[in-house]
Amino acid sequence: MKSIIKTPKSLESYVQFVYSSLLNLKDQGVIVSSNTIIKGRSNAKHEIDVYYQFENSGVIHKVAFECKFKGRKVEKSEVIDFHGKLQDIGNIQGIFVSKEGYQSGAIEYASHYNIKLLTIDDLPSLNVIVANRLKSVALPDESYVGEPFWALMGYSDGKLQGDYWSIREGFKNTIIPLFISKNDAMSFLQSIRDKEKFVVRGLPQHSLNFFLKSTIIAKGCVKISVMLFGMDNEGKWPGTILTPEEVGARFLNSGY
Repeated sequence: MKSIIKTPKSLESYVQFVYSSLLNLKDQGVIVSSNTIIKGRSNAKHEIDVYYQFENSGVIHKVAFECKFKGRKVEKSEVIDFHGKLQDIGNIQGIFVSKEGYQSGAIEYASHYNIKLLTIDDLPSLNVIVANRLKSVALPDESYVGEPFWALMGYSDGKLQGDYWSIREGFKNTIIPLFISKNDAMSFLQSIRDKEKFVVRGLPQHSLNFFLKSTIIAKGCVKISVMLFGMDNEGKWPGTILTPEEVGARFLNSGY
């Protein structure tokens, strides 16, 4: 996890991505924003690193994240300052995220005031986020039709696992094929070594949208091979390599 979080800004961005993904599991309009200014009851303005709110049964729930990307453990005074923000805003849950953990005094204070403490390692990893997101919106079963793509998805114990078949390109890059034709995807599946570990599924637009956004967080390390033509006369599978942003711009209406 620390390999992709190298700056204070990247920590805030990743926290925002994680919780917008996990909380907006069914596309119900959860608001997640970063560097949000909220006016407290004292009329003082407080900057919140990552903020989200959602409505459940007519009640608005609010959560504030404080992110610290420092080469030391968070001190008690820093948790006290965060608690002061929470008290002034009122009716809001606080979560602290630290790169290096917390001093004992900070842990005791946070526990007393019900402030949740997390480290980078506590944040769900990218593959877990993808799996949870897809499961929450009903992992595509055999009745789903690709909109417009079909993919090879991991399958074991009678269930989809939320991951995708991929190949490595060099040391860093991963390429994931997406097929326009279900028949092509089925033929490709029969040609791979671990075919019993994967199944072909159509990707609805919401699953495709989240898949692309989750690959973008890898900062150029994941590419998409759009498989338009099937197997050629030489038994090879030619594809058009695109970035996730390019796929989103061409095949989705969401802002890419």
